[in-house]
Amino acid sequence: MSMSMGNVMDLNITHEKLNGTHYLELVGEVQSYTAPKLKAILFPLSEQTKQKIIIDVEKIDFIDSIGLGVFAGAFKLTKRSNSTLILKGMKNHVRRLFEVTGLI
Repeated sequence: MSMSMGNVMDLNITHEKLNGTHYLELVGEVQSYTAPKLKAILFPLSEQTKQKIIIDVEKIDFIDSIGLGVFAGAFKLTKRSNSTLILKGMKNHVRRLFEVTGLI
């Protein structure tokens, strides 16, 4: 029996630090398959004291509850570490998810 994962979208993450600010660009889907990849990059940054993290989510096509959980966890960590986390470029369908879950 052969199983195909042809519909599984990937998540590409670009990370650079300029003038003390971390810039991340996400392209693809943030879901159960790809969320650990984002968490592995975002949580260590969020735990550092007084960091500024800007995430461009304009090219995110889909976020599931696991993906939202990663963002919720990162928001908590940045609050605890006196850091700032900004999401920019949200499409309407992504914004609605964040509004419904109380993350905005």
